[in-house]
Amino acid sequence: PNGLIFVSGPTGSGKTTTLYAALLAINSPERKLFTVEDPIEYRLKGVNQVQVNPKIGLTFASALRSLLRQDPDIMMVGEVRDPETAQIAVQAALT
Repeated sequence: PNGLIFVSGPTGSGKTTTLYAALLAINSPERKLFTVEDPIEYRLKGVNQVQVNPKIGLTFASALRSLLRQDPDIMMVGEVRDPETAQIAVQAALT
C-alpha cells in the first residue's frame, strides 16, 4: 500500500505530537521508518531521523531524495516548504 497523509494546523496545535504518536504506533523492526525534520523535537527509538541543515545543503528536498534511495517503508516530512519538496513527497507516496 502507498499513500500520503497531511497533518496541518497552527503552531502549538499538536501536529508533531500526533505524527510521533502515529509513527510509534506503526513502528516495528520489520519496517524502515524515516523522518525529515527541522528541528527534531523528540528522538524516537527505531526511527531514522534526519534534521535538515540548509547551511550545508541538506534541505527537505535533498534529504527526501537521499532517503528514497534507502527504500523506506514510511517517511514523515516535517514541513513542505517548497514545490520541489512537495513533488518529491508525492512521488515517494506513489512508489
